[in-house]
Amino acid sequence: MLPSPAIHMSLEKMRIKIARIITRMDLGGAQQAVLCLARHLNQNLFEQILITGEGGQLSAELSSIPFVKRYIVPSLSRHVGLGSLLDDLKTIIRIRTILRLEIPQIVHTHTPKAGILGRWAAWLARTPRIIHTFHGFGFSQFHPFWAKRLYVWIERLTGLITTRFIVVSERNRLKGQQYRIFAGAACDLIRSGVDFSTFRNVSGDKSQKKIELDLAPSDRIVGIVAGFKPPKGLHHFVTVAKRISEQRTDIKFLMVGDGELRVQLEEQVHQLQLDSVVKMVGWRRDVPELLEIFDVFLLTSLWEGLPRVLVEAMIVGVPIVATDVDGIAEVIRNGKNGYLVPPGDTAGMAQKLIELLENETLRRQMGATAKSLVQEFSAEKMVEDYTRLYLGLMGDVADLSSFPSQEVPGGKP
Repeated sequence: MLPSPAIHMSLEKMRIKIARIITRMDLGGAQQAVLCLARHLNQNLFEQILITGEGGQLSAELSSIPFVKRYIVPSLSRHVGLGSLLDDLKTIIRIRTILRLEIPQIVHTHTPKAGILGRWAAWLARTPRIIHTFHGFGFSQFHPFWAKRLYVWIERLTGLITTRFIVVSERNRLKGQQYRIFAGAACDLIRSGVDFSTFRNVSGDKSQKKIELDLAPSDRIVGIVAGFKPPKGLHHFVTVAKRISEQRTDIKFLMVGDGELRVQLEEQVHQLQLDSVVKMVGWRRDVPELLEIFDVFLLTSLWEGLPRVLVEAMIVGVPIVATDVDGIAEVIRNGKNGYLVPPGDTAGMAQKLIELLENETLRRQMGATAKSLVQEFSAEKMVEDYTRLYLGLMGDVADLSSFPSQEVPGGKP
């Protein structure tokens, strides 16, 4: 029996209004986590507003969710520099205007740029609870000293107006503490969850999928799914392909994704005469099927939060060779479900890849272990953890457990 109209009215008044802020809805880990929360956070408990930049591969999916109100702020972009200061000021003013209109009880920001601009807009709008999720930091040891110092200073300052922090990995928590970014506010660990159902029972002919990609059915595939951005270290991926192509001719390298570095990477591939070895296929909607044809997943990141794509590869049972940076070591157990190598160590990456590619039994063992380790990273657990966090921030709230729950994907892979 459905609740009466009077109860519905009461429920509307009791629902917690959350405004979530992020830059473009690109096909990245932070954006996929936001999309998952938008779809599956319980409507009986929460009213959701999303403030985003313009465009992105996931933009249409986000706009198709009927119970989430979306505001697009074109000036909210990832670009950082003196030339963007005027746009940044306009963005803060626009977001503040939206927040004053909507009056959310909680503002939750994601990604570095949106995290800084969004939190200051929320502070100016006098939003009582401001939280931010670090899906990785916007700085690393590979940035110039002055740029890193400036970013840390801005994060420390913004931390003073932040109610609660969330990180996706323990290493990110330690890094934030090391740089004194959290400013005394509590910091919780909430993993970025993956919808296991998307990767269950993937059907399809692997040989046919290879032929579709202009690969031979007998080819061994080393692959990556990533945005073509500096943190991913994809020039090392191409260098590893060169090293291995000098030893084996039956191994191909598949790059699924796109981004600002595509032209540079294409030039590198051409200069190293790898046009027949490295294949770039752009962003694809058939990632589960593509992961099925990977023999090994190679992640060459220079810095990270906790990459969801590793969990996706593990669900499918693909062994992994990855760089030992940030939260990656919390996904990969060295020698169990993959191998960890230092960032930039292309010789070490090539060695571990050859070891796996020449040992089918080892690949199967690592793939089976990978499948057994993913439960911590389910979408269901992420939604539950955020629900608990939001309710905790609000203090005592009405018991709405008698109202219909909302199905959340997840479960055992």
